[in-house]
Amino acid sequence: MDYNLGSSVVLTIAFSKKAFPIDCTLDDSEKKRASMFRFEHLREQYIFAHAFKRRILSHYFPFRKASEWYFAQTSSGKPYIKEDIAFNLSHSSSSVAIALVESTDKSAVGVDIECFREMDDLESMIEMVCHPDEKQQLDICDDRSKGFFKLWTAKEALLKACGSGLIDDLDRINCRQSLLSDQSYSLHWQGKQYCLKSFSFEWGVIAVVWSADLLVSDIRLDDWASGVPVSEAFCI
Repeated sequence: MDYNLGSSVVLTIAFSKKAFPIDCTLDDSEKKRASMFRFEHLREQYIFAHAFKRRILSHYFPFRKASEWYFAQTSSGKPYIKEDIAFNLSHSSSSVAIALVESTDKSAVGVDIECFREMDDLESMIEMVCHPDEKQQLDICDDRSKGFFKLWTAKEALLKACGSGLIDDLDRINCRQSLLSDQSYSLHWQGKQYCLKSFSFEWGVIAVVWSADLLVSDIRLDDWASGVPVSEAFCI
């Protein structure tokens, strides 16, 4: 597949809201990590997510078999591959998403997926992690809980893009725009400009963030729930 459209690129998000049968292509380090999970359902979720990651990379970049990808980590712990492909993986229960784009910048993309669920600590979480503008918008949202998940995925995708991981002062990040529509918008963080877009579903939400230095012309959203991709394209 050709991801280069002149000077522009296509950003792909492959996702599945549920696990499906897939070959286990994990390497020894991933198998060791999987074996450390105490509960079987968590072990199975980890195995599926990382087998999915490998299958997706080989589907869109078929010059390497799923079992042959080698993953290293940046100094902040963000996984990357030596090839000129930026990717990021997220999973929530049995749901999984991976964002990938051709780029030499290993911090070019971040993604987060969350399934909607009841939260006993919703109000305390809103108070702790939401920007004042976000709290004001949540007050007039039809569904306060779903609104929170849209904000949470946006913030986490941003932090995963820059590779910093979760921080204590999430309330400094203002993603109010994510509550207004699923249209992409710009966001400045830690001296760098990013773009953010959310995808809302009945069951949950996916947020993707990419460096503004990437000239993303389109986002390809591929649903792999059946084991094969069903695609939608979104112009930026």
